Amino acid sequence: MIKVKNKIISWKYLFAAIPIVLYSLSNRQSMLHFQEIHNVAANFWDYIFLSASDVYLLLFYFFPLILFISTVYINRTFEYIELIRLGSYRKWIYVKLGQLIKIDTFFILILLGALLLATFNTPFSMEWSNVGEIDVSGNEILYYLGLYFPKPYIALILQIGLFLLTTITFQFMLCILYAGFKKTSLLYLINGLSYLYGAISFKIFPDSMKLIMMPNYLSLFHGVASFDSIIMSFIIMLSVLFILVLIANNIDRNHSYIKNYVVRKSPIFIYGLLCLAGILFNVGKYANEDLSIWDSSIVAFMGTTNESFSLISFVYYVVVFIGFTYFVELLLERYLSEMSFYTMIRYKSMIKWFLSWFPNVLKYIGILLLSLFFSALFIGILKGLDFTVHPKLFQIIYHFMINGFLQLLFYVLMVIVASLSTKDVLKSFIILLMLTICMLPGLRINNWIPVGLNSMGYILENTSIFLTSAKLVGYIVIEILALLYLLSKKDYLF
Repeated sequence: MIKVKNKIISWKYLFAAIPIVLYSLSNRQSMLHFQEIHNVAANFWDYIFLSASDVYLLLFYFFPLILFISTVYINRTFEYIELIRLGSYRKWIYVKLGQLIKIDTFFILILLGALLLATFNTPFSMEWSNVGEIDVSGNEILYYLGLYFPKPYIALILQIGLFLLTTITFQFMLCILYAGFKKTSLLYLINGLSYLYGAISFKIFPDSMKLIMMPNYLSLFHGVASFDSIIMSFIIMLSVLFILVLIANNIDRNHSYIKNYVVRKSPIFIYGLLCLAGILFNVGKYANEDLSIWDSSIVAFMGTTNESFSLISFVYYVVVFIGFTYFVELLLERYLSEMSFYTMIRYKSMIKWFLSWFPNVLKYIGILLLSLFFSALFIGILKGLDFTVHPKLFQIIYHFMINGFLQLLFYVLMVIVASLSTKDVLKSFIILLMLTICMLPGLRINNWIPVGLNSMGYILENTSIFLTSAKLVGYIVIEILALLYLLSKKDYLF
């Protein structure tokens, strides 16, 4: 038995090797049949990798088993006395993670031992056999590993490394969640959701969603085949681990403040996730097309035009751009609710009050557009799109950044003007939502209604982007004049 601090890894865990041995023996029989059909000779490494990189074994048995045992261990070994001795939750997390890594090592040895038992009396060599040269269905693991790695032992080291990296990342997350919430039920829920998500991502997600497919971070074969890269799975998982390190290093700050902050900012987090999910989905649909990374911003924010309409593109446009306007509406509502006699004494007039916070809104618009644009480029790179210079590169950047800025500015000013006119912020947002109906086919009136004019689909239709800018500037000038009139009215002075 092996000791981990004051707890013990039981020899009973060795029973975990039984299903691995049985599964490996089943794969061995399949390999014998494969050799007969294709007249090839397998060696030691073929039998090892058939199970070591098999996603069914790793995803549905070995990984969830380690995660479950880690959850039980975290729950049973948490003691406030130890926490007091260590002096902080951060130190507790790292100490606990170090102990869990020892458990990981124990189970990796179990896996390797079980695989060695299943490969007993097989030919040994330091090279790949000719089995990996055959590109047929059912031999993908050995074919891709032989294609990407010159030596089999290098592939085995990286397979173990990738599996350990992913397991440690998930264990790190469990430690952080337990330190933050002290709820065992939450950890078991994460276990269940991880298992369910792994199954869904493996069986249901299309290949275009490779970035969020669990098998790509457990099986080396799946990772290199999906990303067409040896290191991409490692880079992505290391990035997640780095984020968790940042969270762990700040875990001792005021917990109630952090929880309240997360709850308060959760709509923004959800909005950001929806934006990223939409980019992933839209770019993923064209991952196998002959497109450049610059096309990713077009397909991600296609919107609607006179000649094309897609319900998904329409809904995503509303989520991204009208959704942003909704957050500005909430900001306006807060400023209006905080307005008082003392506010007017401080700013002297409504115009000065308006100028005290509105430049921040302009900054937020710029940050949003830059974030969306570079996110689309980054996801395009991950999807393997070409780096070739697009013939309409200037038009793409101009339309997305300049017309996108003008379009969002129009939405924001319209909400502000309508709010000050009706003295009801909610009504102004309802008016904006009603205007989005004009994005539907046949209701655009030659693009004179200033809604959805920043849709990237116009780039494909050769619509004049400068005429679009002129239209938006004209409407914005009208809004500014209306806003100046409303802000200068005596009714708004205190």
